[in-house]
Amino acid sequence: MSKQTISKAIKKIVEKTGSNKIVVITENLKINGSLYNEAKRCEECHEDIITMTDALVCRLSDYCTCEDDNCNCDDYVCFRYDWLNININSIVAYTIIA
Repeated sequence: MSKQTISKAIKKIVEKTGSNKIVVITENLKINGSLYNEAKRCEECHEDIITMTDALVCRLSDYCTCEDDNCNCDDYVCFRYDWLNININSIVAYTIIA
């Protein structure tokens, strides 16, 4: 599957589910956030970039192995960004959260 197809697939799933909540996995990061609706506001958006808002970026190697139901140890290794651009060539996996 080409990277262009991944970008189009993400947009189609977002349209079908009505949810813009997304989790993106790269080789080293897990990123949770909301997909920016570029069709409404972006006149010259790049097809090889996914833009997220309210992004929580966590390094996969820093995740703890706490098994407690109230485990919060991962909160200290993640960083929040109001605005984040991700190159689709970096995406290993993704999911839309309905």
